[in-house]
Amino acid sequence: MSVAEIQDNKWEVQASKVQIMTAQGIGLLVMMTAFVLFFTWVAIYSVIGAFTDAKTMDFDKKQKVDADGKAIQGKAE
Repeated sequence: MSVAEIQDNKWEVQASKVQIMTAQGIGLLVMMTAFVLFFTWVAIYSVIGAFTDAKTMDFDKKQKVDADGKAIQGKAE
């Protein structure tokens, strides 16, 4: 290998390493962590919603309104 090829390989290896201790690296890690936590939260509550009885969920306990905007008395079944 020539000296130019060795220098090129060293540059490629150095450029492919992730710079973790810079502001951009820390920002990237924070953003990826938030993204993963958000979609984990969505997946968990989707599974909970899929296997929870509709009568025990919150939307049944809230006040219902008819077409005229008046409150409907009693629970919907």
